[in-house]
Amino acid sequence: MQTTLWYDNYQGAVYPLDLHAAPAIGRFQKSTPSLVETCCKFIVRDSNFTSYIVNIVPKELRVCLMKEALKENKDRAIEVLLSNWHMEALVLRELTPNIFTSLKPLHDTYYLSDIVRQGLRYTTCLAHTFLECVKKKMPTRLRYLDLSGFPTAEVILYYLATHCMLAHNEARQTAMVNMYNTAIQYLPTNRTSMHADNCLPESVLVIKLDAFVTSDQTHAELCKALKVSGFPESKLRLCIEKLDATCLGEPKITIMLKQIDRRSLKGIRLKYNSLTCDEFIKMEPELRRFENLTALDLSCNTIHLYQNDTVCERMSETLSLLPQLTRLDLSNNRIKNRLRHILQNMNQSLRYLRLCGCGLTNLDLTYLAHSHHAPALQEVDISENTLTACTRSLGQFFCEAGSSLCVFEAEDTKLTDEVLLILVHHFRSLKNLLYMNIAENNFSANTLQCFMQVFASLPAVTTVRIPYCRECYRLDETITDDMISMRKMQSIVDLYAVTDQVRGEHKERLKIVATEMSRIDMEHI
Repeated sequence: MQTTLWYDNYQGAVYPLDLHAAPAIGRFQKSTPSLVETCCKFIVRDSNFTSYIVNIVPKELRVCLMKEALKENKDRAIEVLLSNWHMEALVLRELTPNIFTSLKPLHDTYYLSDIVRQGLRYTTCLAHTFLECVKKKMPTRLRYLDLSGFPTAEVILYYLATHCMLAHNEARQTAMVNMYNTAIQYLPTNRTSMHADNCLPESVLVIKLDAFVTSDQTHAELCKALKVSGFPESKLRLCIEKLDATCLGEPKITIMLKQIDRRSLKGIRLKYNSLTCDEFIKMEPELRRFENLTALDLSCNTIHLYQNDTVCERMSETLSLLPQLTRLDLSNNRIKNRLRHILQNMNQSLRYLRLCGCGLTNLDLTYLAHSHHAPALQEVDISENTLTACTRSLGQFFCEAGSSLCVFEAEDTKLTDEVLLILVHHFRSLKNLLYMNIAENNFSANTLQCFMQVFASLPAVTTVRIPYCRECYRLDETITDDMISMRKMQSIVDLYAVTDQVRGEHKERLKIVATEMSRIDMEHI
C-alpha cells in the first residue's frame, strides 16, 4: 500500500484555494481569543480534566471544546469528547478553519506540506477514534461523521473500508443466526439458540470523506465497501465526496466510478493513470453520471486530442453534460488547436482552467480570449507552452478577463524581453489580480524592473514569482558561486527598491519569490 504523501495532489482543481483568506497555519492569526476559547484551550490540555468537565458544562460548550482540541492536536481530549458527543452529526469543516487558504500553497511547497499534514491529523484522529468509540460501546450519539474537504490518508481509507466490510459480514451473520433461531423453534427436540457477536451498533453509521487511492489493495477494499454501502441493510456506510485515483489505470477506475453515488461526488482527479484516447472513451460514460461534479482533473495522461475528432467530440459532449463543472485541468494532454472544440459547448463558465504542457497555439488562446469563459476565469495556468508568438491573443485575454482574473501562471513559456514588455501594457486591466508566476523564463534585469514598475501598481496584487535575471549567471574565470549568490541578492534588492517606490508607505509590500533557472540559454547571457 502506498504510504508516502503526494502533497501536490492536494491543490489545483479538486482542492480550491480561498485566495483572499489569511494562511491557515503559522503566525498569521491576529484575532484575540475569547474567554470561552481561552478556557476551552486550558481544559483540553489534560484529557482527565476534559473527562471530568465534559459532563458538567452545558452540552453546547462541547463544540467549543472540540474546536480547541482539534486546533491544539489533543488526541486524548478528542477521544473523550467523541465518546460523549451529544449530537448525531459531526462536520469537520464546521469545527476547524479551512486549511486551503491564501496564495502561499502556490509558491511555498513547505507550507503546502504543513497544511496537508494538519488536515491528515484531523481526519486520521477523528476516523480512528470514532470507530474505536463505537466498538467500545461508548455513550456517543454520533452517527454521521463528515470529513470531506480535508485530505484522508490512504491507510485510513483502507482501515475504514475494511470496517465497512466487517459491519456487512456481521449483519449477514446476525441474519443467519436469526434464521437458525427461528427454525429450531419448530423442531421436536430442544436445541440451544445461537447468539451473534457484534462490535458495531444496530443503527446506521455514515462516514463522508475524500478518498485518495493509489494501490490495488486499497482499490479492491474500497470498491467492496462502496458496493455494500448501497445495500439498505448496511450498518456502516462510506460516502465519497472527492476521489483522487492515481496510478491505477482505466479498468480499475471505471469499476470504482460505478460504485460511487452519483449525487455525492463533487471532485475527480485522475492524474498519472496513462489514460489513452480509447480508454477515455470507455470511461467517459461513467463521468457523465456525476451531475454535481464541480472539479475534474485529467492531467498527466496521454489523451491526445490533436487530430482526433472523435475524442474531441466525446470530451466536449461529456463536459457539456456536467452542469456544475467550473474547475478543469487538462494539463500534459496534447490539445493543440482543439481548445475551442472542447470547451465551446459548456453552458456554464469555468472559473479555474489549467492547461500546462498542452501544446497550446495562438488559435487556442484567441478562442479563450473571446470565449464565454474569459469574463469568469479566476485562475489560469498555461505554463510549459510556447507563448512567444501569442502576444496579441494574450493581450486580448488580459483585457477580457481583467475584471475576474486573480491568479495567472505562465512558467517556462519561452517568454522573451520583447514579449513581456509588450504584455506589460495589458497588465493594467488586471484590477483583481493577486498572483502572477512567470518563472523559468529568460529576462534581463532592465526588463524585470520595467515589469515591476507596472505590476506593483496593480491595486490588488500581493505576490509575484519570477526568475533571477540572466545577468546573474554571466560567468568568467574570476566568478565564484559566492559572487553569483551576491548578484542574485542584489537583483532582488533592486526590484524591491522599484516596487517600494511605486507602492509607497501606505500599501502592503509586494512579495517577490525569485527562483533559479533550471535551463539556461547561454547564447542570451
